[in-house]
Amino acid sequence: MKKLSQLTVFSLCLIGSVTAQENLGMRNDNYNPVNGQLLNPSNIVDAKPWLDINIVGASAYLRNNFAFYPNSTLLNFDQYDTDPSYKMSLDKIKAFGDFEITGPSASIGIGRHSFSVFSNVRGVVNAKNIPGVLGKLKGSEGLTLADTGTYNINNARVKSMVWGEIGITYGKILIATNDNMLTGAISVKRLFGFQNTAILVDDALVRVPTLESQILIQTNGKYSYTEPEFSAGKGWGTSLGLTYKKMKEDVTSYIPHSTRSGCEQINYKYKIGVSLLDIGYINFDNNSYYGDFDENTAVDDVNSLNDLSAESQSNQAGSSYKAWLPAAASLQVDYNLNDRIYFNGTIIQNFPTANTYGVERANTLAVSARYETNYLGVGIPLSLNNYVNPQIGLAIRIANITIGSDNFLPLFFKHDEIKAGDIYFSLKHTFFKNPNCKDRLGRNKKSRSVKSKLLQSKRKSLDCPAF
Repeated sequence: MKKLSQLTVFSLCLIGSVTAQENLGMRNDNYNPVNGQLLNPSNIVDAKPWLDINIVGASAYLRNNFAFYPNSTLLNFDQYDTDPSYKMSLDKIKAFGDFEITGPSASIGIGRHSFSVFSNVRGVVNAKNIPGVLGKLKGSEGLTLADTGTYNINNARVKSMVWGEIGITYGKILIATNDNMLTGAISVKRLFGFQNTAILVDDALVRVPTLESQILIQTNGKYSYTEPEFSAGKGWGTSLGLTYKKMKEDVTSYIPHSTRSGCEQINYKYKIGVSLLDIGYINFDNNSYYGDFDENTAVDDVNSLNDLSAESQSNQAGSSYKAWLPAAASLQVDYNLNDRIYFNGTIIQNFPTANTYGVERANTLAVSARYETNYLGVGIPLSLNNYVNPQIGLAIRIANITIGSDNFLPLFFKHDEIKAGDIYFSLKHTFFKNPNCKDRLGRNKKSRSVKSKLLQSKRKSLDCPAF
């Protein structure tokens, strides 16, 4: 019966700290294949760099509709020493997010084939359909007489999961005929589960008879829980991607970054990519348990928080369960205006996994413009988080450093209610040319220099008188 109290308090704690983003300003960049493969694995094929090495990267984002800092910017660090304000007029509280730390990774093009290895640590948390009246228990203003009554709770859920990934990606040019190119790639990754919690309330009734008491009348649903540790579980995951490119020249004999193709790259007019992301699960089986709850005995003090582990173990149905990755399908359309300016549209639609122990991904609809050269890139994505929350982003790549945000304005400009924030960065090293191409260019330059000297010597000899 106290599962709902745990759901309430746990969710409200999460709402103040959740993170989420897609890093669109970086992942659509043609000069960033290591990061681009996380949106579509086939982005490593026919990439601008021959070898792209990621050293480290990280990202963090916040989006919720309940807790906020008033009339401030996200870079005002003094405000974080105080508690945030809370929006008290909400019918439902919701929040979603993820964080990511990108470790050593690399992608390389070898002929018409491409390979990548990557490592990440990721975390996702989402809360949905938490009654707003329960949020008031956390707010400083508390309940009012208007809040007394009985409340129905349907399909409320709080989920969180943290895991590590080590993976490989293989891709190749599948078709190259005239000015048409089709590329494809698959990523396979080994997953290491560090933490998981899921509390799924199908139905519940909460009665608030007075300002000082709240009574849980009934509740039913299910839960899973794993004690945080590095060896909590293991699993497998995969991502798939295809990209069609309408090229500017004939690519029938084209081999990227190859001396056979004159060490030149052929640009596309436009490209269309489709991908399936994060298909897989982690089997949590170390200090893990799951179960159902369906009770009707009244429990006082909904706001009390008991030990989640001890309480859950009393109704557990097993000690091993599967938690699914935040799976999604994506469509990307990219138009090349003049080989430096690009326009892009991206859709990311999650798979319905509301009733599973795994975490969920946010939906995204975005359009963006980019400026790209070898050593400078600027991206400006305009996106709708979950199709309703508008955001404007900015990403800047200078040489091997990228820094950006999918929600740029709250970083520097004051808002009445800051409920979202985002920042990401990447440090890498890029080799644009295949060493064979450099050797060939060097030999050609040396050969031209020798020929020039011989020609000059011959001319001088013709100018000399004969004796």
